[in-house]
Parts: sequence; structure tokens; C-alpha cells
Amino acid sequence: MNTKQIKNGFTLVELLAVIVILGIIMAIGGGITMQVKKNANEEQAKQLEKTIKELGPNIYSHESLVGVKDYKSYCDDIGGDYNGSTCTSRDGATKNDESDNYFYKSYKKLDPGESIQVSLKSLKEAGYLKSETILSPSGNGNCNGYLEIKKINFEPVFKGYISCAGLDPTTDYNYDEEKEVKLTKIE
Repeated sequence: MNTKQIKNGFTLVELLAVIVILGIIMAIGGGITMQVKKNANEEQAKQLEKTIKELGPNIYSHESLVGVKDYKSYCDDIGGDYNGSTCTSRDGATKNDESDNYFYKSYKKLDPGESIQVSLKSLKEAGYLKSETILSPSGNGNCNGYLEIKKINFEPVFKGYISCAGLDPTTDYNYDEEKEVKLTKIE
């Protein structure tokens, strides 16, 4: 009896081999894709920090001018002579700068190495940001952040910090509410 067996498909071993090979390819490709996405998200968070940092000089300049202008206006109002930091009244009494500008006063009080912080909420309230809500590049929530202004050798140094849901902080994120300062609204 001569029977011919016709093969109409793949054997179980062949199917399993193909499935294992595809699984290995997906594991390697998926890992690479995840790493590329993570790197892109971290880069976007670093760019957000840079954007916050770049606000620093404008804020410092605006707030300092407002502080000086406020005090100079006060001195002019009492008929005094303003010399940059001291107001001498007509009767010869002197008064040091006591501007009502919170930022200006806070920064002037700093010793070298100390810093003040401005939260995203304060940046939004003053008009420097359109929204205090920054979506996390990972897509898993929002970011928190702040601008730090540190006095180094009597000069301001600016640094942006960001902490986003689903991402490791890109820097030493250490927001301290006691260092928070409010800004003057941009007019």
C-alpha cells in the first residue's frame, strides 16, 4: 500500500520557532523604542528648565527697576534727594531704601550664596507665563517647577528647575516655600 502524505501546513515546531523569533525581535525593538522615548521626554524637560531659566534676567531687571522706581517715587513724594539707595529729606534725615516691592527687598537682603525662588504659579500670576500648568512630556500628568535666583558675588545667577510626573527630575529639584517670592504684575 503506497499512500502519499500531503503536507498542507506548518508543523507545531515550525510555528513555535517563528513565534519565538518574533518575540525576541519585539523585545529588542520595544526596549530600544522605550529608551528613545524616555530620552526625548527627558530632553523636553531640560528644555522646559532652560525656558524657565531664561525668564530670570527679564524678571530680575523688571523687578529691580520697579523696586528702585517705587523708592525713588517715595523719595520724590517727600521732597527728598535720592542718590540710588538712600533718600535724604529736606531736614537732612536719611532713610535707606525700603521699597514695597517684595522681590526687590527679598533679593537685596540675600547674602552671597543665598537664593530666592519663584514658582510657576507666581510666574503665571505676574504675567510671565500663560499657564502655570505644564504637561509632563511623559504624558502622565503635570510638571512642577520654579526659578531660582541665587546671589553669587553680589550678582544674580538664574536656574530653572522642573519635576514632571513620570520622569526622574533632571536636576536636584528642591522647592522651598519659605524662599518663595511674589512678583509684580507686568503692566
